[in-house]
Amino acid sequence: MQDGKTRIPPVDVETCPDDLRETLEEQRKLWGAPLYPYLFYARHPPYLRAAKKMWAALQEEAARVPDTLRALVNRRVAWSNGCEYCQDAHAAKASRLGVSTDKIDALNDYAKSPLFSEAERVALEYADAITETRCDVDDELFARLQRHYDDDTIAELTMIIAWQNASSRFNHAFRIPSQGFWTR
Repeated sequence: MQDGKTRIPPVDVETCPDDLRETLEEQRKLWGAPLYPYLFYARHPPYLRAAKKMWAALQEEAARVPDTLRALVNRRVAWSNGCEYCQDAHAAKASRLGVSTDKIDALNDYAKSPLFSEAERVALEYADAITETRCDVDDELFARLQRHYDDDTIAELTMIIAWQNASSRFNHAFRIPSQGFWTR
């Protein structure tokens, strides 16, 4: 991470409790470096521990919302919140899951793009409505969502969107940069 890009410096890994150092080392082995947001989460160890569990629950263990839709919704929310890191990470994930570069690039015009199904469009519109704090999820939008997804899937989708909002707003506030995961 380039010094001076973030508003506060990341934590010094060597000062972290053992379990956090292990988590950051696991990330280094998997990604080549610890995931940048976790270097800031580690400034409050209970938050990093909770974030790790929440990430697993809503990204790795989520079974109702398809992986590709989850990646697209997360990227859309990250874009709305100006989070460079999350936009990059979720574009990379979508790409690894087989989503075309054209579709990832068309995400900001999902409502008009023929690359998105009606179910994807309504899920993305729902993400926009939750993310835009001056907006409301009106009954008409919710009824359209229910035509495509059952109650448990809607609950999971809502949790994914809410968590992504928190994550991307946290990262944006500190100006956490992209790690360059997505290459076209």
